[in-house]
Amino acid sequence: MKYFSILFLLFSVFNLKAQKIDSANLEVLRDYEIRLSGLGENMVRNFDEATRITSGKNFIMQLSRALRVEGSFYYPFDSLKNVMKLTSPDGLFRMLTWNVATNDEHFRYFGVVQMNPKKLEELNSVEPMYESFYPLIDRSDSLKSYLFVETGANHWYGANYYKIIKTSLNKKDYYTLLGWDGADSLITKKIADVLHFKEGKPRFGAPIFDLKRKTVFYRMVFEFNDEATMALRYDEKRKYLIYENIVPDKPENAAFAEHYYPDGSFDYMIWNKKGQWEKQPKMLEVFEK
Repeated sequence: MKYFSILFLLFSVFNLKAQKIDSANLEVLRDYEIRLSGLGENMVRNFDEATRITSGKNFIMQLSRALRVEGSFYYPFDSLKNVMKLTSPDGLFRMLTWNVATNDEHFRYFGVVQMNPKKLEELNSVEPMYESFYPLIDRSDSLKSYLFVETGANHWYGANYYKIIKTSLNKKDYYTLLGWDGADSLITKKIADVLHFKEGKPRFGAPIFDLKRKTVFYRMVFEFNDEATMALRYDEKRKYLIYENIVPDKPENAAFAEHYYPDGSFDYMIWNKKGQWEKQPKMLEVFEK
């Protein structure tokens, strides 16, 4: 009975979203989803690197066309299992992120920010600068001083996002993004970045991560051994941004990320009155993973 209740709820949510898409566009979007599903499987599971990359390029083109279809914001693309899909807490936009692996076990990341058409209409009635969606170009390999720089959509620090947290200061909204990067065969990364809008364009990175160092960080990037797991999450109830501390296995390995492992202790940050995530002086005593 519980299974059928959940299934009914899922169909109900889809039907509510589908009601915002007329029947002709709904059929077009279903057709795009079928194509994207096949390309998505190919770009992730095919053994040939050239085929994966070609499928990835075609995936981007097909998705861009799909997102131009009226009502596409409300279409869930549920069959795209290899794509992370998140909607901001205020419903302003949604983000789709995914990756393609190379033979040397590196990952190239892709993404798009799609604006809610109703909210977009409101924004453009005041300042007609916003677009319906923004493709994201991963430049993480070439970004210098990436912990202290703001970038645009064309110089994105790529990741697969699993959480969006909205905070505000003086009517300025910030969307903290928690993400994962498979990096390479030796290391994995957890990332806390931030998205905000400036003159109608998405910007990534802002001086809002106060780790009690000499300089405030624009984003946080944790690098550790590929076989380890590290917690980076948001506690909705307490409004804590929580991260697990990572340390080298030996002092002489302090310069090598592949030798870093979680030590079982947790620090946390709160959104302060200055509009920053501020590290708290005490470690978190009680934390459930």
